[in-house]
Amino acid sequence: MANIIKTKAIVLKTTPFKESSLITSLLTDKLGKIKVLAKGIRRPKSKLCGTLEPFSLDEIIFYKREFKEMYTLSDASVLDSFEHIRSQPVRVHAAMVLCEFFDKTLPAEEPDDESFSFLVRFLKKLHAIDEAEVKSLVFSYLLRALSGAGVRPHIENCVRCHTPIRFHEKKFDFSINAGGIVCNKHYDDTVIFISDETVDTLKKIYDQKDININNNSLKEMENLIPAYLYYHLNSLVLNSLKHLK
Repeated sequence: MANIIKTKAIVLKTTPFKESSLITSLLTDKLGKIKVLAKGIRRPKSKLCGTLEPFSLDEIIFYKREFKEMYTLSDASVLDSFEHIRSQPVRVHAAMVLCEFFDKTLPAEEPDDESFSFLVRFLKKLHAIDEAEVKSLVFSYLLRALSGAGVRPHIENCVRCHTPIRFHEKKFDFSINAGGIVCNKHYDDTVIFISDETVDTLKKIYDQKDININNNSLKEMENLIPAYLYYHLNSLVLNSLKHLK
C-alpha cells in the first residue's frame, strides 16, 4: 500500500530520463537521501517545470511504496531557489561541492535531519557572504561534513601513537593514509607538509568558529582534501571541487 509523503528536500543532482523526465536525487528532512522520477517535468507546460533545479529547497509530495529504489514525484513547490547563488558561477560551483558530497556519501533512505539542516545552513550562508569568502566557506563546511561521515582528520596529537605534537613548529607531517598528523617516528610516503597556520585553521573549523582561511592555507587544503577524500571515502572524487575558483 502506498503512503503519501510530504517533506522538505534539497535537490542534490538531476539526470535526464527519456525525452521529458528527470531522475532526481534529493536530501529530505524526513527520509534522508531518496531518488524520485519526475515524469514529464522537462515539458514547457509541465506544472512542475523549474521546481527541481540543483540545490533548490523544495517541498515535495511523492508516493512511497515498499521495496522501491525510486519513487514517482506527485507535486513540488520551491521554498527557496537561492537566486543570488545562481547569479555567480563561483557560488554555483560552491553549492555543487556540498551537494555532490552528500549525494555520493549518504546511504539511501536513512533518516538524517542533521545533514539536511547542515546543508540548508551552508546554502543560506553561501547566499549571503561576499564572493571573496566563498572558497573559505566551502572548505570549512566540507571539512565539518567529514565528521558526519566518520572520517574527521586527527589533529590533536600523533594519530598513530598519540604522542603530543608541538603546535608551534613551522610545519607538520600530515599522513593521508593515517588520517592525521604524525610524529617523526610514524612518517610515511603519503605525508603532506602543512603549516602551523593550517593546523590552527583546522582546529578553529572543528571548534565551529567562522574563519576566513588565508591564501597559503587554502592552497594547502586544495592539495590535502582531494587526496584525503579519495583515500578515506571509497575513492571519492568530487568533480565540482575541480571547478571551484
